[in-house]
Amino acid sequence: MKHFLLLSFLILVPLLSQGQEKSSEGNFGFAINSGMNGEIYPIRLVPSITYQKDKSQWELGAGLHPYIYKDQRILSLELNYKYFPNGSSNKFNMYLLTHFSYVNKKLETYFPTTLNYLFLNGGYGFQINVLKGAYIGTNMNLGVFTHQKNSEIPSESFSSNALFREFGLNLAFQFNMGYRF
Repeated sequence: MKHFLLLSFLILVPLLSQGQEKSSEGNFGFAINSGMNGEIYPIRLVPSITYQKDKSQWELGAGLHPYIYKDQRILSLELNYKYFPNGSSNKFNMYLLTHFSYVNKKLETYFPTTLNYLFLNGGYGFQINVLKGAYIGTNMNLGVFTHQKNSEIPSESFSSNALFREFGLNLAFQFNMGYRF
């Protein structure tokens, strides 16, 4: 448990690193994030709404999963917080990332099973401003996850699992592109 708390603290460091700065107007925009996750194998496409103010950017989106089997359904929500220590107005910008994600995966095969995942990751990435307002970027993040499993099969290998009973480590990569108004 102490390893989980230490890793969670390190993941949330970007949220704690905001200092008092001169306030300015925020910018809304949109982004499309794609990610590969070490726990859930399909590539996710996540259209997101973004809000940037000063050195911080928030992204909220719902996932689309184009590369899945016909007998499964995947729904996901994602919240990203990016902190740009040097600002985001340069051509090349580095950022710290806190990533929270919820994924619901339903398998309707011979063994119907529903899985719910919660991911909390932290990472580091860079962003390139291509045109005024348009950008592309990538990041790598590492974190913890937990899952809940419900199955209709009475076999012991398909037994249900409660959320927060087990934790695991997760490695994920993301590519994103977006536009700020």
